[in-house]
Amino acid sequence: MNILIIGSGMYVTGRGGYNNATVLASLAETGKTRQIGRVVVTGMHDNEAMVDKSVRKVNRRLNTNLAVDYVQFSDDIAFDIENITNQYKFDCAILVVPDHLHYNYAKELLNHNLHILVAKPFVTNIADAQALISLQECKRRLGMVEFHKRFDEANLYTKKILSQHQLGDLSYITVDYSQRLVIPTDIFRSWSEKTNIFQYLGVHYVDLIHFFTEAVPVKLMAIGTKGILTKHGIDNYDSIHVTMQWEYPDSKKTFLAIFNTNWIDSNSSSAMSDQKFKIVGGKGRLDADQKNRGIQIVNDAENIRDINPYFSEYLYDVDGEQKFSGYGYQSISQFIKDVEDVDNGRQTLAHLNRHRASFRNASVSVAVSEAVNKSLENNQWVEVKLIK
Repeated sequence: MNILIIGSGMYVTGRGGYNNATVLASLAETGKTRQIGRVVVTGMHDNEAMVDKSVRKVNRRLNTNLAVDYVQFSDDIAFDIENITNQYKFDCAILVVPDHLHYNYAKELLNHNLHILVAKPFVTNIADAQALISLQECKRRLGMVEFHKRFDEANLYTKKILSQHQLGDLSYITVDYSQRLVIPTDIFRSWSEKTNIFQYLGVHYVDLIHFFTEAVPVKLMAIGTKGILTKHGIDNYDSIHVTMQWEYPDSKKTFLAIFNTNWIDSNSSSAMSDQKFKIVGGKGRLDADQKNRGIQIVNDAENIRDINPYFSEYLYDVDGEQKFSGYGYQSISQFIKDVEDVDNGRQTLAHLNRHRASFRNASVSVAVSEAVNKSLENNQWVEVKLIK
């Protein structure tokens, strides 16, 4: 399988030391059991040396031989995709670029008949989501969103508890999700004004609630705070707070979800992300602390760190060899397996569109994000308009 990666930033290469090059390491690990051929990474800047360094590090740690080429793109998306797909024969693409670029790249990739996996969020408005769903279904290609939290075993356990009705009828869900200030002021500085904390991060838990319950959002009210980012020269919300009503289509029963999201946490916080949720029903409550996974490191070189070894980590297997593991890896590896299965006739698009974070499933989070932006502008309750 030949794979095109659009983007060469933190999630792909581990740039800046903020993660473990999740995309590249996942492909290298997947290549131990599946045929991974040519991988091409693209970027808007001269990042060839950085990509090469990341690939060598991944191969050294995993004892693999993932081969990666680097191609620098211009700012002409149609030309870039046309040019690179004429040079290489790709089977699929992984799209990891700033939020506001997702639609144009995804459209061009589908027009060149590639299966695609898009890093969250899917797109920034429901019209673009509808257009891509129609194009994906016309082209009969896989269109998936990399909502890796669906693969987290803690979340799969939560889904089981809810599906067994152990908490009774739901009353409300609260989500507290934040990241360090370095995200908007440094790592995403060049485009942090083109997104916001809810669109970039909060959509993870919108998708999770839909995944947990199969309920749909009906209406919401959002309010934001400003001040800290403004002092850093960034015109954006420090935090966004959303109250949202959800409904079960079959029973019309409803529950509330309350989101508190920010990206102004101290850079000395014990983890890049601080995330918790609580689910309250008529028969019980479920609390999940998704930052504190039970491992904390304190040493002289760094601050106190809370470690999540279940996301994307190099771990040792029973033979003492390093492997790359976690729900971040599983999300990417599953996409590669799904592409193989569809192309070889072992699986249908209809099945995967129902049971994965497909474009159509992910459109729920897009509809919510668009409604949040409208509520922030108008300071009022807004109906969530879903794709039928």
